[in-house]
Order: sequence, then structure tokens, then C-alpha cells
Amino acid sequence: MGMNSGMKRFLLVVLVALMVLTCVYAADSAGSVNSGTLGSETAGVGTPASETLVPKTLIEKFSYVVGYRTGSYYYAYKSQLYPEMLDEFAILGDEDYTAGTPRYTATQMDQIVNDYIADYTSRRAALAVTNLQAAEDFLAENAKSNDVYTTQSGLQYRIIKQGTGVRPQQTDTVELDYELKLLDGTVMDSSYARGAHSSFPLTNVIAGFSEGCQLMPLGSHYIFYIHPDLGYGENGAGTIEPNSLLVFEVETYSIVE
Repeated sequence: MGMNSGMKRFLLVVLVALMVLTCVYAADSAGSVNSGTLGSETAGVGTPASETLVPKTLIEKFSYVVGYRTGSYYYAYKSQLYPEMLDEFAILGDEDYTAGTPRYTATQMDQIVNDYIADYTSRRAALAVTNLQAAEDFLAENAKSNDVYTTQSGLQYRIIKQGTGVRPQQTDTVELDYELKLLDGTVMDSSYARGAHSSFPLTNVIAGFSEGCQLMPLGSHYIFYIHPDLGYGENGAGTIEPNSLLVFEVETYSIVE
């Protein structure tokens, strides 16, 4: 017996929700799942997407299908899995679902999903190879600097200021400031920009960040250069590409009791 579209959408929403709940980030969340109507961020202005947009490219069609099948959970799907999806076409899909006027059959939607995931996976695999080589080239050169230290695991760090407090243990939660950059200098996250300290349990962050914080007497200011194997690895995380080198600037303040 075939599955109706309402049941398929429900099951996809549950699947996406479960995938989101199992993802763990080392840094503060850059956003939250939109629990309202998918188009609510742009509601009340302009013309409905259904009157102006026509999906043509694969990414446009894929965004449409995800919006059609997952509704407001699209934002979680985008942030956790496929960050290049296009909001306007997802909104179009959600509008068509509400109106009961899909632009594709269920079989066509399945094919769009399969085609996009195959293409995306192939491109990510190529990026993983390129990024790993770039990371290792950088670290090899960086290790030659007199003020850069390398641990047994391969973590590199530079001391900007050495504090005088105790060193955190792996079981501690540390109050700190941090900025995360990629190899090209792109800032991905920053507590400095938010103007508020962050607190992280060192058991719940990427290995390189945890190790680095344990090297720092409280009151220290370090820069970590984290090999992909100690970071997000070949899977990446959200908009962080697979096998990206991570550069963290970190200042530690206290251990949270």
C-alpha cells in the first residue's frame, strides 16, 4: 500500500528532528530551529513565492522538495545537513504543500532528492581531499615558527598570554571567550562579537579544543591550530567544510562550578 503525502511529510519531519537532536557542536549555536510557518520570516510583504518562482536548477528543486516535505523543519535540515539550500524555494515548496498543489509527483521528488544527495556527496568528498592537503601543508609550515608548540596528538598552539591560574581538567566546564576562523580567515563564530563569555563542558567539544583548553592556566590567551582529525573531520559541520583546519583564539577565565 502506498504512503500518502501527509504521512510521508510527518515521517520526514521526525527523521530530520532525530538527526538534529543527535548533532553535537563545539561552539555556540549560530541559530535555532524555526518552529513556526516556513515563510514566517518574510510573511506579510511582497508576492507569494508560488506566483514568482519556478525551480530550474537541481539545488532549487531540492530546496523546494525539502520545503514541501518538511515544512518549518527545513531550517534544521539546512543548518545541520545541506547548508547551500535556498530559502525562497523551500518556502515555495511549503506554500504548495499547504495549497495541495505539488509541482512534482512523489516519484519525481524522490529522484530529485537522490540526484542532489549524490551530487552533494561527490562534491564534499572532493573538498575533503583538497582541504586535508591544505590543512597539512599549513600545519607543516606553521610548526617551523619558534613560538608555535605541537602536542603529541598534533594540536598546535601559540601562547599570547600565559595565565597563573589552575589548568582545567577534561571533566570541567570552562568560562571563556573564543573566536573560530577557517584557514582563509573567515570568522565562523565568535563570543567576542556577541559581547558575552561562553561556558563549555570540555567533555562535549571537539578533541582539539578540549585538549587546548586543558593546556591553559586560567587567565591565559592562546591560539589553537586544529588538524581536521581533532576537529570536525571529513564530515564537517554545517557550513564548515569537510577536513577544514580550525583556528581558535581562546581566553580562559574560570571553572564553572
